[in-house]
Amino acid sequence: MRIYQRGIILLTVIIASTPLLAQDNHYSWMQYGSRNSILYNAGLSRFEDQSAVIMNPATLAEALQSSFNFNTNVVSFNKIRFENGLGDGFTVKNDNLNVLPSMASGVWKPRNEQKKWTLGYALYHSNTDVLDFSDRSERREDLLVESEGPGEENYLAQYNLENKLDEFTAVVGLGWKLSDNWSFGASQSFTFRNQDYREAFSAFVITDPDLNAPVDLVGSNQDYTIKYSTLFTNTKLGLQYKGKKWDLGLTVSTPTIKIFGSGKILADLSLTNVRLSQNQSVPRSNFLANGQIEDLKAKYKYPINASLGASRLFGNLRLYGSVQWYGAIDVYTVMDPGDASFVQPPSANNVLYTSQLLSVWSSNRSVVNGSVAADWLLKSGNHFLLSFRTDNHYAKIDRTVDGNNLAIKQWDNYHLTIGTQREFKSSIWVVGVRFNYGVNKEFPQPASFKDPSEGNFLQGERGTGKITSTGIQLMLSYTFKFGNKGGN
Repeated sequence: MRIYQRGIILLTVIIASTPLLAQDNHYSWMQYGSRNSILYNAGLSRFEDQSAVIMNPATLAEALQSSFNFNTNVVSFNKIRFENGLGDGFTVKNDNLNVLPSMASGVWKPRNEQKKWTLGYALYHSNTDVLDFSDRSERREDLLVESEGPGEENYLAQYNLENKLDEFTAVVGLGWKLSDNWSFGASQSFTFRNQDYREAFSAFVITDPDLNAPVDLVGSNQDYTIKYSTLFTNTKLGLQYKGKKWDLGLTVSTPTIKIFGSGKILADLSLTNVRLSQNQSVPRSNFLANGQIEDLKAKYKYPINASLGASRLFGNLRLYGSVQWYGAIDVYTVMDPGDASFVQPPSANNVLYTSQLLSVWSSNRSVVNGSVAADWLLKSGNHFLLSFRTDNHYAKIDRTVDGNNLAIKQWDNYHLTIGTQREFKSSIWVVGVRFNYGVNKEFPQPASFKDPSEGNFLQGERGTGKITSTGIQLMLSYTFKFGNKGGN
């Protein structure tokens, strides 16, 4: 096999073995609404606040008056620790302090009591993720054969991952009162998703200049940038039953439908002075893959899902429970660069490798989440709120698929939230604190500074590390009620 052909195959192997790591992939990370932010999924079975249009549009029919709400998680601190994340002894951390997404939402109740419908609307930050991992190693190590690099050489390596993901959603919906016990609702959501991601790894061996060694530099460099934006929509149908003791709610959401999307891929990979054989007589060679592919079609999908919620009052204590199911999504292409120029110099043959090397794909596994919550009425207008819920990841990684998968947070989260609600005339204040925890003890290392060699092209021997995620969020919301109760 020609050296050039072997070089192309080598580039393919290196890129395929370097996973792209990005995006939060948890359906239930974010919370919406004032009370519902703390009593997560309580809005499935009852009208809790203006998040009804998001949680279950059927409960809109239960609203007594028009109102407007501004809801935000004021301050959030989240820490991710990846122990041995870049090889044994190389731990990376990400500490993130910011203001989490806000929501503006409202309910419009017709003044005419004969009207059986109620309108709901919301504009909210439905998903966000900021992640920054970086580390560097510089040391003396014997990596070249003595005839080319006597004694120890200088080994330099560094890794950097930067990812920013945002989703903004606008939703409008209606709730209809079918009877004294039953209500039906429907809503339409439009979500704009934007992701900006970069991952880079480089490693070099430099011989001492004073030795006049025949090889002065051996290096490996990989640098990827992926950006895309897409707009998609989906429909949610809801049903509510209000009984003497129990309140029940059921929702079904359709899979998302793409409206438009575009993106670009910028990538650079180079091998400097590498030898593709153990035979010392084989000369060292350089290989380069470099390209920018713009105006690519992009898409992202969310699956069909269904939620069931129930609540019941016991004296001054109301208890809530819910379960959410999300369907699986088979492997699909987020972006495909096609037969663009990447491996250099370009030729009619090597452009065929571009899609295999740089395409971006995704796949979701089926997920079930659950929650329990409690609302204790201490006295009129004063509530103590509490909830616990699961937040399982949906990433499904298939190593046999060509290209790159955009999922890093492959661990299950658990959330505990406590808070209080105070009512003053036409105003409602809700304050809460949420704690989250997640762990994966066998998380794959994206790169390694441990045990580099010419045989692994200075990338080290990758294994697994322990990754943990802990955080605390302070939540605050304010609701203003206007108009007369009951639509009078």
